[in-house]
Amino acid sequence: MAGTLAAQSIDIYSELSRVDPFGEIVPADRGGAPREILSPAVARNAWASFHVVISAPPKTTYLLYVVTNPLNACRVALYKEHFEKTLAGWVPDRLTELTRLPDFGVIPDPADGVDGQTTRAYLLDLWIPPNAEIARFRLEVQLKVGYWVVRPMEVRVIAPRVPDLRVATEPVPLPPVSSGADAAALDALGDDKGRTYPPPETVRAIIRRNAIQDMALASRLDAAVAGPEALRQRWEILKSASGDSLIPLPTGAERYLRLRDWIYGEAQRKVGEN
Repeated sequence: MAGTLAAQSIDIYSELSRVDPFGEIVPADRGGAPREILSPAVARNAWASFHVVISAPPKTTYLLYVVTNPLNACRVALYKEHFEKTLAGWVPDRLTELTRLPDFGVIPDPADGVDGQTTRAYLLDLWIPPNAEIARFRLEVQLKVGYWVVRPMEVRVIAPRVPDLRVATEPVPLPPVSSGADAAALDALGDDKGRTYPPPETVRAIIRRNAIQDMALASRLDAAVAGPEALRQRWEILKSASGDSLIPLPTGAERYLRLRDWIYGEAQRKVGEN
């Protein structure tokens, strides 16, 4: 019984760490330990996205819930991720939005037909209203497999407000599925005028949308510090920096998160000055 209980797990990753049908970070996104998602900061009028990863033995059935406290703290959307076969292995990409929760699932997923599958993945998409209270709220991802497995987060709503964005009316080119997850974000790097984003039909589109909102927030900062050229230079420094022995810089796709952290920090500092 103890071995069976240990076999079921639920994990949360940033949108830049995609997980394959066997519970491993896809090769294109690897680079050190993924960021632990405990208390993410989210700007107002903005999205925050995470992969919810469920691993269990074959023939396991489960129910998946997402609960916030308070219930109206944010808008919650949950998408099922579908795996696509590439030369480097399986990669989650196409999304199907779930219209009701809880979601009933089984491993392996009969819809994807992946031999030996032990892991299913979901995209959790949170949207913080523009006038949300600057506060913290609790979010729980709950998995029921004959017993409960709960993965809590404390979401920190910060003062900066992202300018309004809109869905693009024309197709938005996206990098290949086999590219690193950060490729979809880096295509938006330094674009301080982009205010349109692709519809949330793939993981790559979600990543691009979130990077576009990062750039929109940066556009409200001093151009000498966070303008298009300044951001490109900052990214080159971040990409080439080796870090120190105490706080090593991340490598792989999640390196982009350091740039987002910096934009959020500068935006908070500007709000504090005003």
